[in-house]
Amino acid sequence: MSAPSVPPNSGEIMRAVQQALRGLDVGSAEAVQILSWANKETPAIYDRDQTAYLVLGSYRDPYLRRVRAVNDRLNRRYGTYAFLIGDLSDIDLPRLPEFRVKFHITATLCDYVAAVFEQDAGGEINELGKLGETEYFEKAYAFPRAYQWETEDHLTDERDVVAAAAQIRAATDIDGETETAELEALVERANQAGIDISVDAVRTKLEEHDIEVPSYSWVHLNDFRLFELHGRCCPWTTEEELLDATDDLPGSPRPGWEQR
Repeated sequence: MSAPSVPPNSGEIMRAVQQALRGLDVGSAEAVQILSWANKETPAIYDRDQTAYLVLGSYRDPYLRRVRAVNDRLNRRYGTYAFLIGDLSDIDLPRLPEFRVKFHITATLCDYVAAVFEQDAGGEINELGKLGETEYFEKAYAFPRAYQWETEDHLTDERDVVAAAAQIRAATDIDGETETAELEALVERANQAGIDISVDAVRTKLEEHDIEVPSYSWVHLNDFRLFELHGRCCPWTTEEELLDATDDLPGSPRPGWEQR
């Protein structure tokens, strides 16, 4: 019986496994299992004739539908392979944290990472932390729903101010005193940007309009801000806006006939 095939980039794959496990020793049988899985599942990711996108996001309804919409949109491009970790087969590693292994292998091998965020809890928020603190950050793009950073260059009219205020109010780790201070600072920046609005007016509009905003924490908002400063944050509110932002990702464009 022949031994399992070893992928040509086995060294790179095992380095990714070591990063996933923080240097934990991997048994020989486990290494064989990982490399056998990689030989079956990952060639399409590192094929140099196409661009590979790892698409991250929640696997729960209704969020999964939009994650798959991004994945499908990317796969309409020429020479593209977009995929979800959940669509890859299991490695069968009873002793090891399998998802971490799959995440680090696929994030290492892909060309770009597209991460969709809609809530302040769930596995995708854990992935946000991984992206922000590893070398994968350089290839990653964040797509946070209803994100609004409240700096002057993002405040062009009253709607922007109210959207930013809604995000402040929705933050999961903010108390009343902090909220008031943040709203006052927001209004001051808005006034400096030439928008005539008061804190009372902002509060009134928040009460009048039911603005649905995910309750991101300050930690999450600061991670999104980091992506924004690097030009790789793509906020959206509707699925159409999400897909339009997906079209702006680097790589081959969608076919001309499909865009008409």
